[in-house]
Amino acid sequence: MDLLDGVNAVSDAVVVKPDLMPTRWVVTFGSYLLALNLTLVYVLVKMWPGKLPVEDLGEVSFLWGLISVKLWVETRYLLIVAVTGALGSYVHLATSFADYLGNRQFYRSWGWWYLLRPFIGTALALIFYFGIRGGLLTANAGAKDVSPYGLAAIAGLAGLFSKQAADKLKEVFESLFKVEHPPRADKLQASNSPAEQEPQ
Repeated sequence: MDLLDGVNAVSDAVVVKPDLMPTRWVVTFGSYLLALNLTLVYVLVKMWPGKLPVEDLGEVSFLWGLISVKLWVETRYLLIVAVTGALGSYVHLATSFADYLGNRQFYRSWGWWYLLRPFIGTALALIFYFGIRGGLLTANAGAKDVSPYGLAAIAGLAGLFSKQAADKLKEVFESLFKVEHPPRADKLQASNSPAEQEPQ
């Protein structure tokens, strides 16, 4: 009987129920998402070129003219890609937030994922953009020949579907740097323990 009680105690100790996010943090995350959406859309509208083809050096003003910057067309495209990558991640983020909150499964342990997701989308969209503009995925073209609509669509989709975009970049990298030699003898062996496996 004592042995059975010990086994039950161990099994109860192993199962850790995650903590739900406190109400104040739910409100904070909801406010963060609303502010993030408004900010990203505002910056995107301000960065968007007024006419095509885009002029070499254009002026962009923010906050009713309080901040004005002159941007080369390439810099403007970089910023458009960064913002639309974050906007794509925002769509994923906000949908996930609403789903998990509605199902009462919004756990505290995922807090940093919600905070960092737009930054991941921005970084991935920029890497994807560099690959496209560098000629890895399509033919090289000058800045004036590139459509901002196409760039924004690709960047937004890279942010929204970041796992698939990362897999595509991995596929391109592996085809460019294909290894024909057998793997090294000192390669780490796969582990069955989830804690020791490489993060996905």
